[in-house]
Amino acid sequence: MRLRIRWVALATMTLTALGAAEAGAIGSPERAARAAASCAVPDYPGSGYFTSLTVRRVSCRTGRRLALAYYRCRTKNGPAGRCKRARVLRYRCHELRTSIETEINGRVTCKRGRKRVIHTYQQNL
Repeated sequence: MRLRIRWVALATMTLTALGAAEAGAIGSPERAARAAASCAVPDYPGSGYFTSLTVRRVSCRTGRRLALAYYRCRTKNGPAGRCKRARVLRYRCHELRTSIETEINGRVTCKRGRKRVIHTYQQNL
């Protein structure tokens, strides 16, 4: 009987230590929240669609707001236009795009310190 109690106590301590080590690998809840996350994309206001939205150290809501604000900035210069402002919602944004006669495929990276919002879109022309 004593052997069984010792074995149960040893097993419990081992599982507790493993759980603590696993929790340390993941980190605190705040650290997990700052990790990159894929978010639901907002509805595209024009002819086309957002294909992805990834945020880091910001909420998905902020990412969606920024994607839409960048769209409005970009389309002020026409459907194939580019955003010429230095900042959008206080973020610095950089766009890489490929295009053909009928569409644009773009990837926009917006940064503000360590915060990141990356979205991709397809704009029909």
